Amino acid sequence: MNTFTIKFYQGNRNRIIVPYRHLSQFQMIEDIQYGPIHSPVEILVHDKDPSTLYVSSRLKAVLNLHKSSPITIKLEKNRCSILLTMGVFTAGFEESRQQPLGERTPIFEQLSIAGETLGFQALFFGHQHIDKEKRMLNGYYYRNNQWENGWFTFPNVIYDRIPNRKIEHHPDIVNTKSILQNQSVFFNHGFFNKWEIYQSLIKDQACSFLVPETILHPSKQKIETMLAKYNIYIKPIHGSRGNGITKCRLLSSGEIECHYYLQDKPQVNRYEKTEAFFQQHFPNGLQGYVAQQEISLIKKGKSPIDFRLHVNKNHRNSWEVTLICAKFAGKGSLTTHVKRGGKVLLLKELFTEDQAEKISKRLNAMALLVSTSVEKGFQSPIGEVGIDFGMDTEGRVWLFEVNSKPGFSVFNHPELYQQSPHVLSYPFRYGFYLNNLRNIPAARNK
Repeated sequence: MNTFTIKFYQGNRNRIIVPYRHLSQFQMIEDIQYGPIHSPVEILVHDKDPSTLYVSSRLKAVLNLHKSSPITIKLEKNRCSILLTMGVFTAGFEESRQQPLGERTPIFEQLSIAGETLGFQALFFGHQHIDKEKRMLNGYYYRNNQWENGWFTFPNVIYDRIPNRKIEHHPDIVNTKSILQNQSVFFNHGFFNKWEIYQSLIKDQACSFLVPETILHPSKQKIETMLAKYNIYIKPIHGSRGNGITKCRLLSSGEIECHYYLQDKPQVNRYEKTEAFFQQHFPNGLQGYVAQQEISLIKKGKSPIDFRLHVNKNHRNSWEVTLICAKFAGKGSLTTHVKRGGKVLLLKELFTEDQAEKISKRLNAMALLVSTSVEKGFQSPIGEVGIDFGMDTEGRVWLFEVNSKPGFSVFNHPELYQQSPHVLSYPFRYGFYLNNLRNIPAARNK
């Protein structure tokens, strides 16, 4: 790898003029890569500054280069790649050279490899790896099937993969983010608030028809009114992965039947008196919760099915659906979350080819509508969302949840695992867009 200064000149051919001393390295080059963009290239020679590459105006436009600045070039066979760096801010590091990110290490290795195919080096780091005075970080990177670490300047673009809300609010995390955001562009910053997402969608005529009835901070009277009409879910507005959910229904006997988890084990209770139910489950009231109408979903056997879609921004800042699958609840589970015993299947494993194609088209269209709508409510960049849809027995599509940090458990399915390199390349594609938007030099290894 070599670092050069680039300068642009007027030219209508895809050309790079390289220093004579580097001709032997470049003479076999026929193709150039910059992020997701490839182009044929012609190599010419100059005898001026030995550390300067001259790039034609045509090639500059094709590659979407924005300014003259130092770049690092990787040469491999007949291709040269302009290297980029993207930070991945996370937590849960361990003192292990083989498993520095604990049980998440394998998925982050896959993420790194996906980035490498686009000319990116992914740097994984936490709050403890920042030198605030020198404005540098000691990041981990995966290369040649092993983990290494080194000191880097702050990357232009940082992908937020803090694993949960509790860690996100830790003072060290908050403080580190505030420092980094003055230097870098964060995307997928923070977790979504369920109620704020609901409010934004219900006000958008393009999406409002997708949302079940949902009440914020419901009163006891409102819960009773809803139960008289249908079964309901009561969810914490800051919850994720099915944590804290309670499912309630009113029996013909007048009792309230309640399904919930206690230390990850499913529980069922019945209450003759409504007050007893509230006292046991919500002794401090329902502030911070939403009550949501249950939908009578289509089922596999006796298990209700919902659908997970991953939607990502590409290098043109446009949304694309990158993954779709079906999930059905495990025995006794309130939700279809895999950690609760849910199972992931492809649409073709549940439906005929014609049915699967029709469902996929409908859900893809709805997912793009929702992603576009959600994005309008945020000032910071959003590069990916996970969307959970349901379909009732009459074929109507319902929106259940939008997640800013979709999980990776869907890749446990063998065919979805094969799709993972493609899906995991999208944070880098969007990172490429943001990097060009910043129009400043990329991070460099010291």
